[in-house]
Amino acid sequence: MTAGFSLVRNGLICGLCLMGAAAWAGAVMPYVPDSADVVLQRVPSSTDPRVRKVDELRARLREHPRDMKLALELSRAYINYGRSTGDARFLGRGLAVIKPWLQQKPVPIPVSVVHATILQSRHFFAASRTELLAILKRDPGNVQAWLTLATVAMVQGDYQLANRACVRVASAGGDFMGIACSASLRSLTGHAKQAYRLFSMIQHPGPKAPPDIKAWVEGLMADTAKRLGKPKEADAHYRRALQLTPGDNFLLADYGDFLLDQGRAKAALDLVKNYSQSDTSFMRQVFAEAALGSPRTGHDIKEIAARFAAMEQRGTHVYRREQARFVLYLEHDPGRALELARENWRVQRAPKDMRIYLEAALAAGRAGAARPVLALLGKSHLQDPPVDRLAHRVRAALAATAAIASNREARP
Repeated sequence: MTAGFSLVRNGLICGLCLMGAAAWAGAVMPYVPDSADVVLQRVPSSTDPRVRKVDELRARLREHPRDMKLALELSRAYINYGRSTGDARFLGRGLAVIKPWLQQKPVPIPVSVVHATILQSRHFFAASRTELLAILKRDPGNVQAWLTLATVAMVQGDYQLANRACVRVASAGGDFMGIACSASLRSLTGHAKQAYRLFSMIQHPGPKAPPDIKAWVEGLMADTAKRLGKPKEADAHYRRALQLTPGDNFLLADYGDFLLDQGRAKAALDLVKNYSQSDTSFMRQVFAEAALGSPRTGHDIKEIAARFAAMEQRGTHVYRREQARFVLYLEHDPGRALELARENWRVQRAPKDMRIYLEAALAAGRAGAARPVLALLGKSHLQDPPVDRLAHRVRAALAATAAIASNREARP
C-alpha cells in the first residue's frame, strides 16, 4: 500500500527528475578535476534508512535470486529512492532487478505493474499507459494499475480516463486512495475549492501512517492552495511536508518554484543550495542566483547547459519542460524555448507544461502557437493564477491580431 501512495505523490504533483549523472557524462573527452577538492559525485549515505533497506534487500536477493516477490520489493525501493532524490539511475537499477521476469510470456502482472511504473517515472507516458491498459484487461481489479493509470492520464490531460480510473480506485482501493485520486483530478478540472476540502479529510491519516504519506498529502494541499490564490496556506503546507520528508526532490522543486514566484529568491536559494546534485534543485538554485544577481550565476548557467548537452548526447528528449524554462529565462532564446515547449506538450500536459508553453509563445511573439493550451483549458476549466493570467494575455494577443486582419480586409 505504501508503494502505491508514493506513486501517486510523485506522479500527481508532477514532480520532474532530470538526469542523475555527472554534468559531463557522455562527453567526448573525460572530465579531469582541477584539484582533489572537487566533488565528482555524492554517493548515498549508509546512515540513510532507505539505503540500509536497499542494501538489506539486495543481500537477500543474492541469496534467493529466483524470489520474484523479493525482487519486486527491491525494485520498488529503488524506484522510491530515485524519485525522492531525483537520481534517475536508481530507476535503471529497479528495471535491472525485474528484468529476468520481463522475459517470461506472459509477464507476471506484478512485474508488469512495476515496469509500467518505471516507464511513467521516466516520462514515457504513452508506453506506460499502453502497458497499464493491457494489465487491466488481464486483471480489471488491480488497484495499483488503476492508480498509476490515473496519474498518467492526468499528466497527459486525459481527464475522462483519469476519472474512470479514480472511480475504480475508489471502489476497490478504499476511501483514502479514492479521495486522494478524486481530489487530485478535481484540482485540475476547475474544482480546486472542493479538492482542498477533500484533501483536508485525509490530511491526518493517523499515527501509523508513514511520514512520506503525510508529506504527500501536505504537498497536494500546497499545490491546491496555490491554485486558490492562498500563498500563506500553500507555504505552511510546503514547510510541513518538508519537515516530514526533508530533501524530497519533488517537494524541493515545487516549493522552490513557489518561492521564486513569490519573489523570495533568497529563501529559494537557501532551500535548494545543498541539493545541487539533483538537476531539478540545481535549476532552482540558478534561477534564484540570477534573480539575486549572484556572481556564481554565469558559472552555474554553463553547468546547467552542460547537463542538458550531456542529455542530448545520450539521446534523451523527455525532459523538455525544464529545458524550455532554462532556454527562455537564462539563455533568453524564446524561439528555441517555444520549440522545446511544443515538443514537451506532445508528451505531457500538466499545468506547469501549460505555463511554459504560454510563456514561450508570448515571449516569441507567436501567441497563436499556444492554441493547443487554450483548447485544453477550455475543456478542463483549470484554476491556476499564473496560467490564467498568461492565457488571458494570449487570448488578448489573438483578438488584437484578428482585429487588425479584419480592419485590413474592410479597407476599400
